Amino acid sequence: MTVRKQAKPAREPRPLAAFFVSLAVSALLLGGLLAGDRRVMELRKAKVELKELDHKIAEARAENARLNAAIEAANREEFPAEKVAREELNLVHPEDLVLLYPPGTLSRDKPTPAAARFPRAIATAAPSAAH
Repeated sequence: MTVRKQAKPAREPRPLAAFFVSLAVSALLLGGLLAGDRRVMELRKAKVELKELDHKIAEARAENARLNAAIEAANREEFPAEKVAREELNLVHPEDLVLLYPPGTLSRDKPTPAAARFPRAIATAAPSAAH
């Protein structure tokens, strides 16, 4: 009598394990292809450059709008520095005609009678008293 060895039972296929092994191998291959592909790197650089250029264009448009506003103001003769010089510093342009009116003649408020009659006497009394 010969002894027969019992054959090991056949392993059942494991579809879930095969799927994950296949997924891991595919991911590694795809990652290697993308990392080694120069076009992907060029695409990334192009996207970064595109963002930088969009930012520069936005800055240039803002500067352009500011300059256009300054040109329009100059065409209307509204120079900000000249406006400040005239209104706050009371400066005049050399070609301007300056009209000086006595105090109180342009306002509706009337000066006090004593100040209106003797404006110089009050102002000169203090220096002559010092002598």
